[in-house]
Order: sequence, then structure tokens, then C-alpha cells
Amino acid sequence: MSTLLLVEDETLLREGIQEILEAHGYVVIGAADGVEAIEWLGQVTVHLIVTDLFMPNMNGVEFIEHVSANHPQTPVIVISGSTGTAMKRMGIESIHVPGATASIMKPFKAAELVALIQKVLAAT
Repeated sequence: MSTLLLVEDETLLREGIQEILEAHGYVVIGAADGVEAIEWLGQVTVHLIVTDLFMPNMNGVEFIEHVSANHPQTPVIVISGSTGTAMKRMGIESIHVPGATASIMKPFKAAELVALIQKVLAAT
């Protein structure tokens, strides 16, 4: 059984995704931002991280940089519905963030996210 860390500041979206992933047999830990997620990474073994880009306290790019430096074996999937303008303000051109394994744009279908998670986990 794989443990996933879901980092999403929108509570209803985080809880909805968590419910879907748990229904597919995953253990899911929810975090509201990168700071909380880093705390979890120090406490539990995580097999895969799903993270938003735009969050308070620590944005997704900063969080992915931390994961790359401190947990390089842990794959990261980026989820975002952000506009290109907002991404350019963060210094990135797309949701294909350096250090991330894969990405998916919001809104996405539950089956698409589950299939992507299965693909990434199978490759690790």
C-alpha cells in the first residue's frame, strides 16, 4: 500500500481528492501548504507527493526544490490550474517544474489523476 502526500491549500479540493485516492487504496496524508508538508515528510515514509503550485507560506516551486534536495527519491506530481501570467511571476514557464516527475492541469478527471499516480509509482 502506497502512502501519498497531498499538498493543496483549497480544503474542499484537498478533501475531495483525498477521498478519491483513498477509495483507490492509497493512504493519503493531506497538507495545506509546503510548510506543513515538510513536517509530514519528517514523520512518515511517503511514496509519492501530489502538490499544487500556488499556496500560502511556501509555494509549490519552493516545496519541490526542498523535496528535490532532501527527498530526491520521492516522485512529485504537480497539479495546477494557474494561468501562464501567474506562473511567469513565479519564474516558471509551465507546470512542468524542475524536480517534478509529472504534472496535470486542473480541472482533471479523477481517473486521469489516479492513472498518472499509478504510472509514476510503477516507474519508481
